[in-house]
Amino acid sequence: MDKLKEYYQKIAKYSSASALLYWDMQTYMPSAAGEYRAEVLSEIGSYAFIMSVSDELGNLLKSATPNSEIDEAIVRVGLKEYEKYKKVPAEVFEEMMRVSAICEQLWQKAKKERNFEIVEPYLEKVVELNKEMAKYLGYDNDPYDALLDRFEPGMTAEELNRIFTPLKEFTIKVLKEIEKVGKVEDPFEREIDPARQEKFNRWLLTHLKYDSTKCRLDVSAHPFTNPIGINDVRITTRYVPNDPKNSIFSTIHEFGHAQYALSIPDEFYGLPIGSSASYGFDESQSRFWENVLGRSLPFWTGIYEKFIEVFPEMANYSVEDIWRGVNIVRRSYIRTEADEVTYTLHIILRYELEHALINDELSVKDIPTAWNELFSKYFGLKIDDISLGCLQDPHWYGGSFGYFPTYLLGNLYAAQIYDAMKKEIDFDTLVVNGEFDKVRGWLTEKIYSKGRMYEPKELIKKVTNSDFDSKYFIDYITKKYSRVYSSNL
Repeated sequence: MDKLKEYYQKIAKYSSASALLYWDMQTYMPSAAGEYRAEVLSEIGSYAFIMSVSDELGNLLKSATPNSEIDEAIVRVGLKEYEKYKKVPAEVFEEMMRVSAICEQLWQKAKKERNFEIVEPYLEKVVELNKEMAKYLGYDNDPYDALLDRFEPGMTAEELNRIFTPLKEFTIKVLKEIEKVGKVEDPFEREIDPARQEKFNRWLLTHLKYDSTKCRLDVSAHPFTNPIGINDVRITTRYVPNDPKNSIFSTIHEFGHAQYALSIPDEFYGLPIGSSASYGFDESQSRFWENVLGRSLPFWTGIYEKFIEVFPEMANYSVEDIWRGVNIVRRSYIRTEADEVTYTLHIILRYELEHALINDELSVKDIPTAWNELFSKYFGLKIDDISLGCLQDPHWYGGSFGYFPTYLLGNLYAAQIYDAMKKEIDFDTLVVNGEFDKVRGWLTEKIYSKGRMYEPKELIKKVTNSDFDSKYFIDYITKKYSRVYSSNL
């Protein structure tokens, strides 16, 4: 076991270097350096990949003698990952990393210039490489399942369809009911200097018990969180002068990711169990902190005084006005700015399109048209600016097919976790008083401290004593937004 752990720690150091280079690429790297950076990332990533599928690691996994439940989990998870990725040729993995890194940088240019053709040829390569990857990884009926399993172990497209179809119908129904009630005034519809937005965000992180010795906040085109190594997690946000909610909730969202990464036991670091249970579970924590906690009335009651101090132009609004303002439901173009209700439709749209791409039911060149048609169907809005359409997210261009569904799964997990948490701690009082260490303590005990010892469905049952079920999210949305809009939905 000791030799096995030492071997994994070596791989982790290369992965750490790669993560730091990626973070720099998204934040401070000069734009002209992109192509060479893609080669460097590909080289380091490929070396780590080769180590992770080597015969030496295979022999260590098979000969290791676990001495505890933790050791057993290391071997179990390690063997699953080893046997899965052992089937992928190193040159295919290396090409995937290289092409994806270049494509993601071209996406930034394409988005800025509102021109899909700039990135289209490389996206075609990325899609083909993902199809090839799916064949190597293996699947029973649907190639998409092989890609989805990389992000959400145990989940399939068939199960997603079973969960997402009624959710789509529920969301469309609730949206129509809310629109019948009428508009809620939005106090945030004003321009606010990014410097003041940043001041408030940095105070907010301190209020949430952010540890600046282990984490830092920067700016990027698309907010993200990148764990670099032990006690080193980088988060980013963005500042939009006429949309101050954007940076506030992007910052809280990424803070949630960081809390998970920083609360996994140090002794798990670099090992197969040294990360979140899944991308969906990771997202459950960013969405829990951003939405369940960050958009709650108790949270805004607790920070109202400081908020008015930094933004005195908001003083005419009560805390209830502000709370309703951060929970306004409206049809919108941008996923990351969407409210909790319509967010569901943003994810289902992306899932349906990427599932079609991987199953040869949609070609890359037809993505803009297909996106616009589906968006019009679900949102009733016409897209005239492609940067608000299929060029708004980096995920496909960075090679992450199978990722998008985890965002919606995260919302579902978060609601179920919240339901269990309320039964054990006085959530509202703790949040009003800013006692977030106690909220985090509950989450650490139930979730963070487990790392990746359990797969998502097993972990959600351990945390909540119930099988995974979207009914908790439906109940959460119905109760909360009936109150926000003072109407029975």
